Amino acid sequence: MPSYESEKLQETLLDLMRSREREKQLRDENTAILSGIAAMAGANNKRQVFNSLLSVLRKYIGFEHALVLTREDETTPLQELVTTCRFFESSIWPVGDTFTRSMNGASIALFAPRQVYEFKDLPDEMLYFCQSVLLIGVKVSSGDALLMFFHSQKGQFSPDCQRVLERFRPLLERAIIDIDYRERLQSLVTARTQELTHSQKRFKDFAKTVGDWFWEIDPDYRFTYISSPNLANHTIDHSNMLRAFGEHGDFAEKLKAKLEAEEAFEDLEWQFEDHGQIVWFSISGTPFFNKQGTFLGFRGTAKDITSRKQQIFELQQARQQAESANKAKSQFLAMMSHEIRTPLNAVLGLLDMLGSSGLDNKQMSWINQMDQSAQLLLTIINDILDLSRIESGSFELYYDKMSLSDCVDLVVTQLQEQATKKHIRFNTTIKSDVPDAIVGDKNRISQVLFNLVGNAIKFTNEGSVNVDIHRDGKQLKIEVSDTGIGIAPEAQKILFNPFIQADGSITRKYGGTGLGLAISQHLIQKMQGEINLRSVTGKGSCFTVTIPLKESPQNDKHRMCMPQDKQSLVPLNILVAEDSPTNQLVAKLMLEKRGHQVTIVSNGQQVVDMVPLCLAEFDLILMDISMPVMDGIQATKALRDSGIITPIIALTANVMQADQEEYLRAGMNDFIPKPIIAKDLEMVLARYQTITSLSAQC
Repeated sequence: MPSYESEKLQETLLDLMRSREREKQLRDENTAILSGIAAMAGANNKRQVFNSLLSVLRKYIGFEHALVLTREDETTPLQELVTTCRFFESSIWPVGDTFTRSMNGASIALFAPRQVYEFKDLPDEMLYFCQSVLLIGVKVSSGDALLMFFHSQKGQFSPDCQRVLERFRPLLERAIIDIDYRERLQSLVTARTQELTHSQKRFKDFAKTVGDWFWEIDPDYRFTYISSPNLANHTIDHSNMLRAFGEHGDFAEKLKAKLEAEEAFEDLEWQFEDHGQIVWFSISGTPFFNKQGTFLGFRGTAKDITSRKQQIFELQQARQQAESANKAKSQFLAMMSHEIRTPLNAVLGLLDMLGSSGLDNKQMSWINQMDQSAQLLLTIINDILDLSRIESGSFELYYDKMSLSDCVDLVVTQLQEQATKKHIRFNTTIKSDVPDAIVGDKNRISQVLFNLVGNAIKFTNEGSVNVDIHRDGKQLKIEVSDTGIGIAPEAQKILFNPFIQADGSITRKYGGTGLGLAISQHLIQKMQGEINLRSVTGKGSCFTVTIPLKESPQNDKHRMCMPQDKQSLVPLNILVAEDSPTNQLVAKLMLEKRGHQVTIVSNGQQVVDMVPLCLAEFDLILMDISMPVMDGIQATKALRDSGIITPIIALTANVMQADQEEYLRAGMNDFIPKPIIAKDLEMVLARYQTITSLSAQC
C-alpha cells in the first residue's frame, strides 16, 4: 500500500512538472508573440515586419531561409511577396495538391521536396535550399498566401515544428496580412508617385512648349509663385503684380478691376514696344478659396501672343484682299454687262424697227435669227453676272408681296411661242389650296421657273411640258415635268455644277452655257428650299422645287384700271436723256413708232437746264444713268429738289436690284432695262398713258 501511494505521488509530481513546463512554454510563446507583434507594429516596411516574424520563429524552428507567396484568385499561380534568399526573388510557383492542402489550413513538412509537383521543375540553385521544407497557408484579404521555410539539409523539420506553426498561426496571419497590406500600399504609393512625376514632367514640357508664365498671387496681389521672371525678354522685377505692370497704365487699371472683382477672367491683352518691335501679351486668371470660402488669391497664366496677333493681322489682310478682289470682279462684270448691254440695246432696237419696215419673208427670217442670237447673248450676260454675284457673296434676295399667278403668266407668255413652234403641249396648273398672294422675290422665282421650263421645252421634241404647283403643309412645291430626252444617272450627279451639260453633244445640238440650273439651285438654297430631279433616259425628267410658303394678306388696294383698247391711250410728250447717238436713234424710233412725241438731250445737265423753260410740258422723262457732265441720278435729285414732279423712268444697262433701289431713292418712278424689250417698254408706257388719260378726263 505505501508503495502504491508513493507511485501515485510520483506520477502527480511528474504531471505537475509537465504542467509547469507547458505553462512556461506557453508563457514564453505568448511573450514571443507579444514581442513579435510589438516589433511588427513599429516596423516601417514589409522587410522589417518579415524579419520581426522570423526572429520570433527562429527560437522554435531551425530554418535557413523563408519565403511568402501570394495570389489574388484561384486561377493564377503564386508569386513571391517577400523572401530572405535572393534566388527566390520574383519567383513564380505552380499550384498543386500540396500547396492547395496547405492553403486550406494544413501545416506540412516535406522530407523529399524534389518528388512534389510544385518543386520538381525548380532550377538547381533553388532546389539546393529545398532539401527540407515546412509550409503553412493563411488567408489574406487579397486572396491566398503561403509561408515556407527551407533548409539545405534533410530531415530538419519535425512534427513539433508543425505544431509550433499551428500555435503561432495568429501571429503568422497578422504578419502576412501586414506584409501584404504594406506591399499593396507601397505599390499604390509607387504608382501614384510615378503618375505624379509623369504629370509634373508633362506639365513642365507643356509649359516649355506653350511658353507661358504660371503665376500665383495672394489677396494683396503679391506674387507667391511665378514660373519664370522672364517672358519674351520682358522681366517681372516687382513682388506686387499691379506694380509689375504699372508702366502700362490702361492695362494696369483693367487688371486691377478684374482682380478686385474676385472673378475669373480670360485673355486680358496688353502690348508694349521692345527694341522697336510691338509685343503682345495675354493674361488669364481664376480666384481660389479655402474650404471655408475665404479668398486666398489668384492663379493663372500669361502668354506671348505676338505671333498669333501677327497671324490674325495677316488673315485680315488676306480676307480684305480677297474681298477687294471679289469686289473688283463684280465691278468689272457689272461694267462689262453695262458696256455690252449698251450696244446690244441698239442691235435689238434696230432689229425691231427693221422687222416692221416691210421686209419679205426671207428677210424676216434673217431678222428673227438675228434677234434670237441677240436675245441668247443677253441671257448669257445675265447668267454670268448672276453667278458672279452669287459666288462673291454679294447676292441678296428681295422679299415683298407678290402674285404667284403673275409669275406663271409671265413665264407662259415668254415661252409659249417656243412650245408652239415645236408642237409641244404646254400646261400649267395651280391647285386651289395655293394662295395667290405670297411673300417672296418675284424676279428670282420667275427666273427659276423660266430656267426650268425653258430647259424642258428645249429638250422635248414631242409630247408635253407641265408645270404643277401645289401646297404641301407649310411648303410650296413646284413640279416641272416633260416628256423629253431625259438625263442619264451619271450625268445627274454633276448637272447642277456651273458650265456643265448632260453631255458634250447637248451643247452642240441645243446650245446654252450650262449656268441655268446652277443659278437656280443657288437661288432655291438662298430661299431655304431645295431642288430635286427625277429622270429616265428617253422618257423625260421632273424637277421638283420646294420652298417655304409665306402667305401674304390680300392687298386691299384697288388695281388701276387699264384701258383694254390701245387706241384709247393718249400719246405722250417724252423727253429722252441719252448720251449714245445710236441709242438716241433707237429710243426715238421705238417711241415715235408708238405715236409719241420725242425730244432728245445728251446728258442730265441739259435736262436740269430746261427747268425754267419748258420741262413742265413733258409727260414723261426717260433718263439714262451713265452720262457725261451730269449722270441720271444727280439730274433726278436736282429735278426733285426743284419741285419737278414729272415721272422719271430710269433707262440703263445697270440692272442689279441694288441699282434699282438706288434709282427709286433718288426720286425716279420706274425702271426699264437695256436692251429695251418692246413689250417691257409698252407695259411701262401704258401705265403713264393711263394716268395721263384719267387726268385729261378729270
